[in-house]
Amino acid sequence: METLYKLLSDTQASLFVLFQKTWVYHWNVVGPNFKEFHDLFGAHYEAMFEQVDRLTEHMRYLNIKPVPTLTRITEVSHVREADSSLDAMGMVNDLIHCHEQIVELLGQVAEEAEAQKSRGTTNLIDDLNEEHGKFIWMLRSFTQ
Repeated sequence: METLYKLLSDTQASLFVLFQKTWVYHWNVVGPNFKEFHDLFGAHYEAMFEQVDRLTEHMRYLNIKPVPTLTRITEVSHVREADSSLDAMGMVNDLIHCHEQIVELLGQVAEEAEAQKSRGTTNLIDDLNEEHGKFIWMLRSFTQ
């Protein structure tokens, strides 16, 4: 179970950083597609806030304490913090990459949860995976 617990902690930290990054991009996006990006980023960070809370509450059910500090969260996260130098399309491409990282991490969690027969974890991770796949689709639509 130790591997599952570590993966869940890393996922929680990574989701938290991606939530915060998306929120920062929501505040700072400019350009001709401002309204579309601002609204999309807003919807995504609101959804991720719920995801972080849902995952963290599941971790507490499993008796896992969440990563306690922002410093430690950024240390264990697979997602890097926001890049203030990016333009709107740079933000979109960065978020696509980050969501792909989350999907990869969720795949690792799902495999370990299945091996441990942690059905609740598997169900939760499947839900999160589907949501991040949808985020990728929405963001990619701006790049084509």
